[in-house]
Amino acid sequence: MYNTKQDLLTEENKRLREEIEQLRKENELLKFPQSSGCLPQFLIDQMDAIIFIKDAGNDFRYFMVNENFCKVQHLSRAEIIGKNDYEIFPPDDARKYREDDEKAVYGKTSYSFQEEVNLPGQNKIILKTTKSYVSASNGNKFLVCISHDVTQSVEKETRLKNAIEIEQAAHQMMKAIFHKLPSAILIKDIEDNYRFYIVNKKFEQMCNMSKEILIGKTDYDVFPKSEADKYRKDDIEASLYTESDPMVIQEIVTSPDRDVNTHLQTFKFSFSFKGKSLLICVGVDITLQHQMMEQIKEALEKAEQADRLKSQFITNMSHEIRTPLNAIIGFSQLIAETEDKEEQKEYHRIVTQNNNLLLTLIEDVLNLSELNSGNVKFNNTEFDFADAFRDLYTQMKEKVFRPEVTFTTTPSLPSILVRTDRERIIQIIGNLVTNAAKFTSKGTIQMGYACKDNGLEIYVKDTGLGIKAKNLESIFNRFKKLNPFIQGTGLGLPICKSIAEQMGGRIWVESEFGKGSTFYVWIPCVVSSIKDE
Repeated sequence: MYNTKQDLLTEENKRLREEIEQLRKENELLKFPQSSGCLPQFLIDQMDAIIFIKDAGNDFRYFMVNENFCKVQHLSRAEIIGKNDYEIFPPDDARKYREDDEKAVYGKTSYSFQEEVNLPGQNKIILKTTKSYVSASNGNKFLVCISHDVTQSVEKETRLKNAIEIEQAAHQMMKAIFHKLPSAILIKDIEDNYRFYIVNKKFEQMCNMSKEILIGKTDYDVFPKSEADKYRKDDIEASLYTESDPMVIQEIVTSPDRDVNTHLQTFKFSFSFKGKSLLICVGVDITLQHQMMEQIKEALEKAEQADRLKSQFITNMSHEIRTPLNAIIGFSQLIAETEDKEEQKEYHRIVTQNNNLLLTLIEDVLNLSELNSGNVKFNNTEFDFADAFRDLYTQMKEKVFRPEVTFTTTPSLPSILVRTDRERIIQIIGNLVTNAAKFTSKGTIQMGYACKDNGLEIYVKDTGLGIKAKNLESIFNRFKKLNPFIQGTGLGLPICKSIAEQMGGRIWVESEFGKGSTFYVWIPCVVSSIKDE
């Protein structure tokens, strides 16, 4: 990186010297006696720059151009002299050139700018142009324009700038890595009584002291003498070691406040940097190895469980998704084949029903994934729970409609003003009602609530299949399906459980097999007031 930067700087110096020489030549050109009213053609043809002179008093027509101008434009002098930009270039380009010309003439000064130019038959280049207004003694007014192709210079500057930015970014990255490393790093100045020269964040945390306090101190300023004596003995010995063959020791470092003992496997070696003899000390905290092994064991168990859940998920989802997809594909084809309006209407209803079922399956998976991420934010607002409950009851009444099932709610529910996440509570109740409808072919489904223990206790009661006692504890597990013939992913109840617990509440069930079930949810919420009916 250093050599690349030096090469770029050398090239940049060379370019600057060339530009200074070119400016000298241009200065001579502008100082040429103006009494003649024009400049010798041979003089401007000798210049390395692109030079063209316009007659400012005659619609900015080209008065003189050098060979370089003709070459880049692929035009002869005869095709240029006496014409203005509008007769040579496209209108938009000519309009811009005229604006630049007028800016220099009306200001009666020199006007410099840099621009990208598309020249005929060439790639886009970058020109640095200076337009100077010149008034001759005979009254003629000229615009002397000198352009340099600075494409390579700009590219070199860009490369130099990028190289510097990369080097700075690399420095910042290494600095960040240095402070983020889990190993404690301490660099001591050997020639200055082994004073602390540089420390990283891990060492600061281990000592429970900031770098502002540690830098410039010795072990004797920080630790008890008995410990400092041992560290100094090790440091003196380690000064004879190099990075290729470091000194490795096992040591216990006690924080100055004596609260924490850290077992370290420390690597020490000497290192020379800018004339300084430094001692590098890198300590790996091994007190956490046992905890890490426990974490690895736990992670393996979770991985095995996740693998089992994945297999179970794939099995469940392959069945649950295949069923509505087959219906959608089959009945979509029948819609296209039949011309009977009633049949088309019925097939469309079946396709829509299975579309909704498939969407519900996907929403369940996405909901559980969001809840498990730990990034769910609850939006607590103040609202009348009775109004929200009645609205949900009306919606669910149409959704779970069955001829032999009566869907009811407790009459005269208390009107209460609460502060909690309205959407999440509605989601829980909706899931519980939908679940009850799946397992209740006849009888009743009832939903209600009551104020209890500084919160809301909501229940959904049904007279459906019920749950065996042995399954009551596992009913809220993911993908748990007591009846494989009833559609669903087995995620509805786990979603309710996760939401309730993340809101600080809980969920439970009371059930008797063959007679029905009652699901309860208690959510803590701020009760602001009781409205009078």
